[in-house]
Amino acid sequence: MLPTLTYLQFHLVFSLPVVAALWYLAPRYDIVRRRRATAGIAILVAIAYVYTTPWISYMIRRGAWSYADGAVLVRALSIPLGEYLFFTIQTVVTGFALHLIGFDPTFREGDFDRAPRIAGVVAGLAMVGGGLWLVTLDPSYLYLGGLIAWVGPVFALQWAVGGGYLIRTPRMWLAATLIPAAYFWVADRIAIGMGTWGLSPELTSGIAVLGLPIEEMLFFASAGVMTVNGLVLFEWVLDWNDRRGRPTESPADAFDRESETEPEPDPAEPKRGSPDPVDD
Repeated sequence: MLPTLTYLQFHLVFSLPVVAALWYLAPRYDIVRRRRATAGIAILVAIAYVYTTPWISYMIRRGAWSYADGAVLVRALSIPLGEYLFFTIQTVVTGFALHLIGFDPTFREGDFDRAPRIAGVVAGLAMVGGGLWLVTLDPSYLYLGGLIAWVGPVFALQWAVGGGYLIRTPRMWLAATLIPAAYFWVADRIAIGMGTWGLSPELTSGIAVLGLPIEEMLFFASAGVMTVNGLVLFEWVLDWNDRRGRPTESPADAFDRESETEPEPDPAEPKRGSPDPVDD
């Protein structure tokens, strides 16, 4: 049996080396794109703390998961320090992976189509209702139902804003979601096997894949997709803001920042401010 790691030791072994490697491999953008990418990740980290802390605190206090004796050194609102660090680490790892895979935040005609946006809002609201229904159905659905209900509002908001963009770029955001999530699935399974943390059998469904509870798989996938979509929509909105209000004669003109140039002067026309020609 593997020795039990503390939560901070887990990060030293499984999290921080990945952050360092992805930072080293990250693409080197021009200064504008670099600032936007950095701002997007920083904003998503802040949102992760604000939105995730109450939910994680509630789940821990209910006993959905627990930690080994000695694995946690410091807690705040029932949440271990290592868990708070995970909010930043997963967001940063997912953000770096997204930029390494690459995405085009260019706004295009049709990105504001109503159909995908409305469908996304309906799906998100259905997730809230369905998740809460699962929670009331049986205690074993506390984690699963609570997770679905927690993701629903963010899903609805993101698709309400950029459903048209997301529906035309599924390969990008699915890859950027699932690749980091797969790594965290493996690391999470190892941590559970070592006993660093564990899930309550009474408050989880009992469904597992290769020993990893389905709730944990959905958590990392859900947190990942919210992060990825938040980052790509942040830059997409900025690109839309850059382009709006500029007159264009064709769709191609909208992507050419150099198209707005002064017309060439007519050689036959007198220059403004020059004296009129005088007849002899």
